Amino acid sequence: MPKATTLADLLRSRGLAADDLIAIRNELHPDCVSNDFRSIADLEDANVLHIYDRMQDGPRIAHDRCVLSFMALPDGRAKLTSCRRFSMRPQGVAPGDIVYDYDAAHLLHSFIARATTPVFYDVCDEPGLDDLIGHLVVQWPAPLSDDIRNAGDAAITVIPEAAKTDGASARTI
Repeated sequence: MPKATTLADLLRSRGLAADDLIAIRNELHPDCVSNDFRSIADLEDANVLHIYDRMQDGPRIAHDRCVLSFMALPDGRAKLTSCRRFSMRPQGVAPGDIVYDYDAAHLLHSFIARATTPVFYDVCDEPGLDDLIGHLVVQWPAPLSDDIRNAGDAAITVIPEAAKTDGASARTI
């Protein structure tokens, strides 16, 4: 079987309906920058990245959608960090695990201060891509500000192992 060249190809090769999935590229919002969080990588290091994409300004992700979360890397690349089902909570109601996570307190307060319409999501892990989490790197298409896309978007391309230069662990896809 040839190697996947797009995220959609990769998902389909695993029996997943790419057009039924959402992909989100998480970049640290400038209003969330602090001494503790200077970049999105700092959120990963502090183990709060899994909380960050669950806070959206407005209902940007439909209720009960499977979401592939990616962490922004340099040059428009992005690393897969999770595959979870998102369930929208009532507007402004934050999950307890976010409210009481001391390490994420600054993110929560910054988000609430900047968001026009704070929306929070509950999540549960979805099977099928566990072996790719932390390993799969894609090239996100321009403009990078379009940070939520359909996972079937043919413009999201898989970066082969040889092209990775950020030191992230890799395996051949």
